[in-house]
Amino acid sequence: MRRFARQWSMNVLLAVSAVSGSASAQEPELAFGSQPRCEPGGSLFAPGEISLEERSEYRLALSPDGKTAYYHVDSDTPPYQAIHVTRLKNGHWGPGEVVSFSGTYRDSDPFLSPDGQSLFFSSTRPVSGGAERPDTDLWVVHRVRDGWGTPEHLGPLVNSPREELYPSVTRDGTVYFASGTFDTDFELYRVRRQGAHYTAPENLGPAVNTADTWEYNPWVSPDGRVLVFASLNRPGGYGLGDLYVSFNVAGTWTPAANLGPGVNTEKDEFHPTLSRDLSQLYFVRQTWDPFVPSDFYHLDTRCLWR
Repeated sequence: MRRFARQWSMNVLLAVSAVSGSASAQEPELAFGSQPRCEPGGSLFAPGEISLEERSEYRLALSPDGKTAYYHVDSDTPPYQAIHVTRLKNGHWGPGEVVSFSGTYRDSDPFLSPDGQSLFFSSTRPVSGGAERPDTDLWVVHRVRDGWGTPEHLGPLVNSPREELYPSVTRDGTVYFASGTFDTDFELYRVRRQGAHYTAPENLGPAVNTADTWEYNPWVSPDGRVLVFASLNRPGGYGLGDLYVSFNVAGTWTPAANLGPGVNTEKDEFHPTLSRDLSQLYFVRQTWDPFVPSDFYHLDTRCLWR
């Protein structure tokens, strides 16, 4: 464990240095201050405001200033799977509401672009009218003067008859996501932006993806140098699903490292999100037996070094 802590702390410090060195003047400064209070496994995020006992929440996406949150909610009644938005005022998150473009089809996995002007998500909505899709594809919606515009399909080069889920986007427009089927497994891919189109998907390779194991829920830093993701039943893990990190060093991904018992437990941890300055890790925790609706948790990333 001590060796892991030293490895993680060294890598994250290098990553933080890289992110801060490439950040623009408009981006937040690093927020590491006094010693954090480290509760094993993190603590519940926004209980009674965003994390509600009677429902499951998934995939938290924060605006660049950290004051607007998007997430998706599963429900037994319509809309069954929709993207919600809420805003922070006077230290509290207001009641969430379904965003303007969601609520008809099964929409999930919101991710805000680094500039906050585009929101990527997964959906079963029809591509060209007609019936709802049997599989999930990747979509994007852009800001307009009075809110959000009309969702746009990322196209047939990105999307396939398989499930495309969990988009995450860098500053240069590269999209990271998971593709696979629930009957087989998922692996992580990326597509690069070229003008109005995307390149063919690239598998992230064996440093990240492993045979017969799910890799999913990628979160990538704006500069594309830090990748945090979930993996299911990977050997050496702490529970059903654990969170892992890999670093892009000169174009090569380092072997993924488990984030350790500071966050991972015997339960299911997935859907990671980091704050812009990498100081806070947000994630989802789920209990399956007995079933308990999922909620958001968070912790100071320095708690992972211990």
